[in-house]
Amino acid sequence: MTWALWLAVPVGVTLLAALWTWVRARPRRLPDTAESMRAHTAYLDALGASTHTRTAPRESPPHHPDELD
Repeated sequence: MTWALWLAVPVGVTLLAALWTWVRARPRRLPDTAESMRAHTAYLDALGASTHTRTAPRESPPHHPDELD
């Protein structure tokens, strides 16, 4: 009968790990319409903010006279 206990422990741990993996791998709940619109608005605001903070383009370093363009 002790063999059953020795067999049950690894089987139980394996089943517990499989259950944990299944629960963690499930996709997240889909957002409702209001959440989606808020996230989209925040995304558009972030895009707009990044275009207004653009810096001047860097100048290329001077070329050596022996180099060809």
